[in-house]
Amino acid sequence: MKKILGILLAVMMLFATACAIADEVPQPEGGKKFESDWAVPGGIIEVYYEEEGYRVFVKIEQPDALAGAEFEYSCYYQEETDSLISVSSIRSDYTVDPDTGDEIYADEAQAYEGIDEEGKETVFTIDGDGFLIWKDGHDDAGAGLKFVNIGQLDGVWKNEEAGVDAEFEWNGLADPETFEYTVYVICNTAEDGSFRSDLLTGTFDPASGKLTATGTGTVFTKNTSGEYDSADDETEIEAVFSFTEDGKLLYENGNIVLEYDLLGGSQG
Repeated sequence: MKKILGILLAVMMLFATACAIADEVPQPEGGKKFESDWAVPGGIIEVYYEEEGYRVFVKIEQPDALAGAEFEYSCYYQEETDSLISVSSIRSDYTVDPDTGDEIYADEAQAYEGIDEEGKETVFTIDGDGFLIWKDGHDDAGAGLKFVNIGQLDGVWKNEEAGVDAEFEWNGLADPETFEYTVYVICNTAEDGSFRSDLLTGTFDPASGKLTATGTGTVFTKNTSGEYDSADDETEIEAVFSFTEDGKLLYENGNIVLEYDLLGGSQG
């Protein structure tokens, strides 16, 4: 998934002035609850904090999945309103080639980009039910949408020493009717070279901060020829994942801590 572009120099200078120019600006406590992925069927919002402020990426696909729009915002947290407010915005519209699935972006003249004028700021808030509300300052593209917290899981997490890899794919954008994660877990723990591969589906519970996924697995065993024989295990398993205080992922089944693999996934 396309990630947010670098913040314009002018925006960086604006943040530096507002934050009294510190070497490292601590993340506001009130803003931490925004930093996650949020979804509606056919749409996703990703919020990241990066020193001077928040980077927000929004992608909305049309119901026929043949067109959509991407929005990129540079935001700061305003304590008085308990909200993220944009200082710059970019909108990119695209169509999808039905034969290849490639996204074809419109000319720059068909999108807006730059510092937000007064009255054109975009505002993100979290309502009393825990939904993220997106009020776009240019064309109110988020009207009527309430985004659910789905956790920042998308991508590959691994513990090489323990021989465990877990890959998370969010399905709610490509398939709006499937509002869940697909989870692939590979465990290479056997000394004889055999391993287990589990295919699971699950949902994230924002109240507990845990993702619970269920499914079945396949065991791959190396034979005398050095090739692998596979055997399906139809016993349903349940896997639970939660975040540690330092941003790593705990695979609770084996009490194994996984780290995000920047080269293997699409996160941030």
